[in-house]
Amino acid sequence: MNVFAFNTKRYASFDETQDDLRIARVLPLFKNVGAVLDVGCLDGTIGVRIRNQGNTVCGIDASTTAVAAAQQRGIDARLGNVEERFPFEDEMFDAVFAGEIVEHIFDIDTMLAEIHRVLKPSGFLVVTTPNLAAFGRRMLLLLNRNPNIEIAFTGSAAGHIRYFIKRTLFDILAAHSLKATALTSDVVNFSRRGKIRSCWLARAFPTYGRTLIVKAQKMPASAAGASQG
Repeated sequence: MNVFAFNTKRYASFDETQDDLRIARVLPLFKNVGAVLDVGCLDGTIGVRIRNQGNTVCGIDASTTAVAAAQQRGIDARLGNVEERFPFEDEMFDAVFAGEIVEHIFDIDTMLAEIHRVLKPSGFLVVTTPNLAAFGRRMLLLLNRNPNIEIAFTGSAAGHIRYFIKRTLFDILAAHSLKATALTSDVVNFSRRGKIRSCWLARAFPTYGRTLIVKAQKMPASAAGASQG
């Protein structure tokens, strides 16, 4: 299975409204930051919103269709495999956004090492990913039902190949000298389609939220593996 080709098929139908709650939590983190890299930039929809926060935005994506669409929106998007060396210089960016991509990546170590490389010494990463320990998933597991874990690249699958909880996400970031400094979430869902939900609870108890939203500060490479709280 070529996971990049698989995901490319979904770019044409990307719905910019489906992630409004998540992006509403992310955008304030990029207020007047400077140079931002959007890893897995899709068609540039989110990159434009980050740019409107007072930034310059570059992007990287494995899909020629996505890159072309992002470029049409004025994003300096480059074609590239995020599991290989990024087409950007060392210490080029004040911040990196990796939204809903780590769950799709086989070689996450290379991707995080590249993010560390292109970040300025004072730079930071914002990463978002579905929370395996979200309230709804916990309830499904207690009922001996699949907690929305994909088992094949068929049907409504989105191509997720790995799943994170707070601890495992913090640990993999720390292993690449990216120290988690903030954790939040978008929404706690109490119904399958999210019609009954709470954004307040997601902010108060982010480990129960639908999405893990983590800000991580770049640390010297010698800090790899540092303990995270």
